[in-house]
Amino acid sequence: MLGWEFPPFKSGGLGTYLYGFTKALSKKGVNITFVMPSSGVKINPGFIEVIQAEDYSHLDLVEIPGFDLHPYIASLPLDFSVQEIKEQGNDPDNKSINAYGMDFFFKVKKYTNATVKKMLGKDCDVIHCHDWMTFPAGIALKERKNKPLIVTIHSTEFDRTGNLNPNQTICEIERKGLIEADKVITISNYMKNQLISRYQIPEHKIQVVYNGIDKAEYITGKSFFPLNQKIVLFLGRLTIQKGPDWFLEAAYQTLQLRPDTRFIVVGDGDMLPALIDKSIQMGISDKIHFSGFQDNVKQFYSVADLFVMPSVSEPFGLTALEAMASNTPVIISKQSGVSEVISHCFKVDFWDSMEMANKMVGILNSIPLSNEMKKNAFTELQGFSWNKVADQCMQIYNEVS
Repeated sequence: MLGWEFPPFKSGGLGTYLYGFTKALSKKGVNITFVMPSSGVKINPGFIEVIQAEDYSHLDLVEIPGFDLHPYIASLPLDFSVQEIKEQGNDPDNKSINAYGMDFFFKVKKYTNATVKKMLGKDCDVIHCHDWMTFPAGIALKERKNKPLIVTIHSTEFDRTGNLNPNQTICEIERKGLIEADKVITISNYMKNQLISRYQIPEHKIQVVYNGIDKAEYITGKSFFPLNQKIVLFLGRLTIQKGPDWFLEAAYQTLQLRPDTRFIVVGDGDMLPALIDKSIQMGISDKIHFSGFQDNVKQFYSVADLFVMPSVSEPFGLTALEAMASNTPVIISKQSGVSEVISHCFKVDFWDSMEMANKMVGILNSIPLSNEMKKNAFTELQGFSWNKVADQCMQIYNEVS
């Protein structure tokens, strides 16, 4: 299994997914070798073997004969600058540099080579990749080991950019991985329809497997907030995809009716400076706390009176399940995969900040409504488990091998 992150080294929902999923698979007797980029620290969760690609700074890049890595990645020099990338003409708007960091494609190239070299001699029945960064390595291993390739796509470049100016290099890597895969798994019908319309992947090749959750990890009880104020929580990467700017718009409207409300924004990303500036310009900076990235998000769920997920384009939205498991009422955008499968929440278009604020105020003003949402949501979560995800994926493994 190939992935880009694994706890404690994770930046969002993908790491949480991979931990819960692989743990459930291992309990069913599946022997998993998980390959991720080097973290510099040994990772041993106890239920899978984690192999880390060699440290980028020490690995000599040796091209793999006969392996046609995506032309853009293959053409990147070992030591390049932002200006050199611009001069290649492949990234005229500098999107990949802004979104991933200037050396991200270089890291993908290193990871691909290191992974293929390490895993060629390792026996396996199935190769399973998660998201585009691992697709080149998965394709190369499929060709050399003659084993079936499964890819799970948790988010597309269209989602990550809010459907605005997606990086065409990444789109092509995603497309190639989806085409080469023997089976494609995705996490919602919302995402499945994107793969069909944007990448022309045959419908019969795609199977939807919704996310799971370990409810017991989030049953911690509600924490007491020292100030007599209501707490509204946003939790996610501060990127255009997650809609934090729409959250601020709704916060402003809410404060006109509930000035005793405080808003907590948990996460980091390229939009953070602009969001701080915007809160100052709107005159609400004293009501909003930007916490930055946090490893332990449970404490924030436990203190919140309401969780809001205003994503512009959300393939699923695992944070909504986490909030529900934490006994916190939820408002989610209609532009999310999780909206297909949960009912005991409020749903709103991400761009309708006025309606989002109306729903915030309604929940905050009504204790009976809040309590009913919490009770019914927790019952609804009985249908979500990592065990169910593992069962569905094992069935796919058996079908292709």
